[in-house]
Amino acid sequence: MDDVTKSLNVTLAHTLADGHCFLYAVVLQLNETLNTMQDYEFLMKAIETKSRTNKNQYTYFIDENSGRLDLLVHKYRHNKIFDHAAGDLIPQITSNALQKPIHIYSERDGGIWKTIVQPKIQQQINKSPLLVHLKDYHYNALINKRNASISKTPLSR
Repeated sequence: MDDVTKSLNVTLAHTLADGHCFLYAVVLQLNETLNTMQDYEFLMKAIETKSRTNKNQYTYFIDENSGRLDLLVHKYRHNKIFDHAAGDLIPQITSNALQKPIHIYSERDGGIWKTIVQPKIQQQINKSPLLVHLKDYHYNALINKRNASISKTPLSR
C-alpha cells in the first residue's frame, strides 16, 4: 500500500471499526476534497433518501432471500449490519447520492486492487474522486498529506 499512498500523495486516516467505517472514510474524504464540514448524519440521510427515491436502481441486486432494500438500509443504519446485499450496495448508493466517483483501494490476495464506483447519472460538478482504503473488511480514508493532521469530522455518533 505504501506505493499507492506515495503515488497519490496521501496518507491513511484511520476510522472506527464499528460497521460504519465506509461512511466515516467517505465523510473524511468529502470534507477534505470539498473543504466542508459534513458529518456522518448528513451522509446517512443522503444514502437513505437515495435508496428510497431510486430503489428500482438497486432492487436487481437484492435477491428474494435478502429482504426489502429499505429494511436492509435500516439494519445497516441502526444495527450496523453491513454483511448483506444492502451493505454491498452502500458504495454505489453513496456515489449516486453525492454525485462523486469513489475509488476503493483494496488490499487482498497479496496485491492492491482498485475499484472505481461511478455515480449512475453524472453531473459536471465535483468530479474529483473520493479515495478510500479497504483491508480485512475495514475502510479507512486516504487523505492528502497536507491535511493529514487536521481532523475535521467526528468519527462516531
